[in-house]
Amino acid sequence: MGTNRAKERKLEDETRNLIARLPNEIALDIVSRLPISSLIQFRFVSQTWNVLTHDSRLFDLHLSCASKINPCLIFKTYHPQKEQLFFVELSDHHHDDHTLRELQIPFLTSMHIFRVVGSCNGLLCLSGVYDHEAVYIYNPFTRQHKKLPNCNELEVNEVVYGFGFHPATNEYKVIKVGYYSHVYYVPWCYHKSVKYDYPLSEVHLFNLKSNTWRTLEELPYKLHHSPGVLVNGRLHWVTRFNWHLDRLIIAFDLFDDTFQEVPRPDFNVNLFHCRYHLVALRGCLCACLFTHNGDNLEIWIMEEYNRKDTWVKQFNIGACSIVGQDLVQSYDIWRTSLQKGTVTVMYLLNNGDILLDCQGGNLIAYSTDKKMLKSISLNGMPKSCQAIAHVGSLNWIANPN
Repeated sequence: MGTNRAKERKLEDETRNLIARLPNEIALDIVSRLPISSLIQFRFVSQTWNVLTHDSRLFDLHLSCASKINPCLIFKTYHPQKEQLFFVELSDHHHDDHTLRELQIPFLTSMHIFRVVGSCNGLLCLSGVYDHEAVYIYNPFTRQHKKLPNCNELEVNEVVYGFGFHPATNEYKVIKVGYYSHVYYVPWCYHKSVKYDYPLSEVHLFNLKSNTWRTLEELPYKLHHSPGVLVNGRLHWVTRFNWHLDRLIIAFDLFDDTFQEVPRPDFNVNLFHCRYHLVALRGCLCACLFTHNGDNLEIWIMEEYNRKDTWVKQFNIGACSIVGQDLVQSYDIWRTSLQKGTVTVMYLLNNGDILLDCQGGNLIAYSTDKKMLKSISLNGMPKSCQAIAHVGSLNWIANPN
């Protein structure tokens, strides 16, 4: 045993010396290809390696590499007293051993019950469920975090959040839309010829670069309670159904801080009897529709942003999928989830599979080549949770000067 340990230490010393002798550009290129969990461990090997991981150039290099591979998955558990975050790094092979590991939340004592607002470039935005003023930006791997100041809003009944980044301005922003209960008004500035009733809202925007909130014009739509989907520098939501408007897609432009409608697909169904949600797949906005009979999930892709005629029904998943005998149980979960409308399209993996979350934590991969559903087994999976696709990185936002 002693001889083997001595050999291991010698190999570790040789590796450290090798990295130390490499030119910085080459060393950074090598290190940037590590998974985020390995990169964090890399920091503690030696002082030289720790300094290397704090090189500002590594942040962008690693984020670029991480965005080209399968994301890690973060799971938020549901618990009445204390919620937790876990993560797993996916490979292209579903049969590989995947064990969940817990993420430490340094500010958990001040926010026991929270929701995940969104994930962007390695950063998570978390908000309190009962305390609308508790909002944090948090890197779950470096544990760096920032509590946003209060935005001095009035007492609202419901809140919808969004979190995103625009590359042209190099700015991260958090948008907060608060709605009042049982208060309505007529927004003549939007519809002068027709009378519509909309819930009164308050819209606030936080810019992380300036570290300030500002108030925007009220929004004449009621957005669905879901994280805004970031595509093309814009956050997207589906509106809730009402008797006047039929489930629109609303975008918030992070460049000029304006809302606009984005054309949705012609589903050719009555959306009052259906459910659909949005997702980003390979940089394109996608609309995922549960058909009225509860058998299929249609995935529509907008191939050219903001052009209605480029919506294409790319995938039709459900009753026609081929399922082997060993996947009958997984298929039962899929069918039950689809009928209840609890299937969420999460990510298009590098091997072409579409990752689906059924009933909160039951992961199923749909092979676009074989038209087959396959369950993904994870060790240590909590019974009830929310799954989030996340690009792990060293990214952080420095405090403004």
